[in-house]
Amino acid sequence: MKHMKKLLILSIVLITLASCVETKKGDAEKDGLIETGRTQIDVGTVGDGTSMHSLELICPFGDTLYFVYENNAVGGLACGDMISVEYTENDGELNAQYIVNLTTLCNQWQESDEAGNYSFKFEDDGSATITGFDAVYDQWCILNGLLNIANENSNNYEKFDIVLLTEDSLVLKSKKDDVEIRMAKK
Repeated sequence: MKHMKKLLILSIVLITLASCVETKKGDAEKDGLIETGRTQIDVGTVGDGTSMHSLELICPFGDTLYFVYENNAVGGLACGDMISVEYTENDGELNAQYIVNLTTLCNQWQESDEAGNYSFKFEDDGSATITGFDAVYDQWCILNGLLNIANENSNNYEKFDIVLLTEDSLVLKSKKDDVEIRMAKK
């Protein structure tokens, strides 16, 4: 029940964010990608019908969605893991653009080099405890396949490519200054 409540809260957060990022057919995105359909976001758990290029997503309210994807699942796809899927629908087929394993991401991470300045703790409700930056960041989300961190009370935000996400490693690359941060699970 506790897992379902967290999944419901995360779903509401991501659906709210999705309403801000939906693009209409033919619109260009900031990073230069052009979507052929309407971008949508869903959160759920990986179903046992998932295979190499087919994703079964069990949504919080019991719906099941099936996606086609191409090696774009960051953090892997294990049955039962909570994931976020950004996708388009073309001719009735759901095409996953970005898949991020939230079960793997929602942990505490510490920079693994000697300086060790950066620390990220991601909660599954979208809150975060992040240190090592000049600004304070207290929330996170995944949009357009990027990890976005922000401050709820200001316009401070940062965007990162998720270069690597495994059970014990997280590598982020800043979109602002192209700096790579290598982290280990704490």
